[in-house]
Amino acid sequence: MGVHGSNDVVNAWKQEVLNSRGKDAEHTLKCCLDIERYAKEHKDAALLGFAYFYSGETYYLLNDVEHMFRNIAQAIHLLGQTGQWELIARSYNLMAISSVNKGNVSAAMDYYLTGLNYCRKYGITKMEISIMQNLGNLYMENGVYHEAQSYFEKAYSYCRSNPDVKENYVGLMASYVNLARCYMLQGMLDKTHAYIEKLDAECASYYEDIDILYVDCLKARYYHLIHNYVRRDAQIQEIVEIINKNVQIMEVFDDLCDFCGLMLEIGRDDVLWMIVEKLDQIVKNSGVINLQRRVISIKIKGYRKNQDNAGYLQAAGLYYELSEIMERENKDMIVNMLYVRSSLERANESRREMEAVNVKLLKQSETDQMTGLANRYRLNDYSDKVLDYCYEHRLPLAMEILDIDFFKQYNDNYGHQQGDECIIAIADELKKMEDRQTFCARYGGDEFIIIYAGASAEEVYAKAAALRQNIMDLKLEHLYSKALPIVTISQGISYGVPENGNRSWDFLHTADMLLYQVKKRSRNDICIADIRGQELDLSSKQEKVEP
Repeated sequence: MGVHGSNDVVNAWKQEVLNSRGKDAEHTLKCCLDIERYAKEHKDAALLGFAYFYSGETYYLLNDVEHMFRNIAQAIHLLGQTGQWELIARSYNLMAISSVNKGNVSAAMDYYLTGLNYCRKYGITKMEISIMQNLGNLYMENGVYHEAQSYFEKAYSYCRSNPDVKENYVGLMASYVNLARCYMLQGMLDKTHAYIEKLDAECASYYEDIDILYVDCLKARYYHLIHNYVRRDAQIQEIVEIINKNVQIMEVFDDLCDFCGLMLEIGRDDVLWMIVEKLDQIVKNSGVINLQRRVISIKIKGYRKNQDNAGYLQAAGLYYELSEIMERENKDMIVNMLYVRSSLERANESRREMEAVNVKLLKQSETDQMTGLANRYRLNDYSDKVLDYCYEHRLPLAMEILDIDFFKQYNDNYGHQQGDECIIAIADELKKMEDRQTFCARYGGDEFIIIYAGASAEEVYAKAAALRQNIMDLKLEHLYSKALPIVTISQGISYGVPENGNRSWDFLHTADMLLYQVKKRSRNDICIADIRGQELDLSSKQEKVEP
């Protein structure tokens, strides 16, 4: 019997699955298990693929990533054998979303592109639109606006091809919001305005509360940028009123995180902390570590702005603990990813090809895609290992955090593409420093980390000063800097021999505080101190630095 077989009991089970999915996880899994047993007994590959897929989807909704991957991996080759292409595309979309939520962008990109290929090959238009929107958001969140815009415009074109706006308004609305936000992030506010007008004209009559919240977050940021504070504040008030209705705000998590950034920027602490409190409870219940980290990151910024040192330190410590958990989860996700690949390998008899793909993905997962430096995942792994090594062998360790002076002004005035090129230029100088004692990583945005193992304080300072000089020697124009009319950096360095109980976070936290001191008093300077923040007197060792 095939997937559309005539057995009344099996058809009833299948219908139960379709009716209860997303509503009653326990019942859905029970029905899938019944179908699985029947399919195995009757050697029905199509039916077995159906059972594994919907079990995987249910585990995805339960945030049980391990069981989700295991079931989806078993489903994929069965779905491929029996031509259930839409479920295959949906499988890759689910794995990609899970990878994004866990912070593994490289794996997510691979899954999205694979799912997109199935959609295009077999004409699965509705799923193709969803994946293109998701891919666009992935590129946009990582600052690759041209690629993001390309995917959004393709999705928009597909949505416009459906004349029934009422049936298709969710996809159309998402396309308009994503395109408006993408242009807004690039400073193209006239185009942002055009898409906001399209939203109001074509979609507003179909809005539900969650849609209004989604659109209002965009509008609040837009009206702030054009200095229409009356309309901005009206959007803020509407957002507050909708949130207080207890709508499912997890659906607009990313938008609310950005909105919190706006509230922080304009000093609306009342709104900021109200939303943070609601998001905090939701992400804790979700069990997704990366989402918890994002909410804590907002808290850290709020505490820092309000000079709440106790709150800042508590949140920073929790952020570090969650980062360690997330690192372990990312390793588990790589294992799951390899399991999926192995399952496909057995089905397609292409072991060598799959192994090559997995090695590439593993390397990508440790590398910042823009600069080629190590990313946070690799940084976390290395910093813990080098700290243990230095502690065991009683060697000095230094950790430096540096960032580009007045980089926001650079981005705002020269554009994001030029900003990316500036970051790459700084990264290229860091790569020249790397050796057996020196490790460099991109921390995020315009922040970089350098770890020096086994070097004296004087040697560390000399290397840091040489880096600062080399960057000034690039003579990258920055007329909007208050330091010099060229690109410069500020550097905070914590130094010492690790003691029992020290963590890499202790060094990084001190370095971050020292960087803050440099930026507060001068910029284009270096501050080096021990792990307790006591500055080291190396003034006699300073080299002359010229612009």
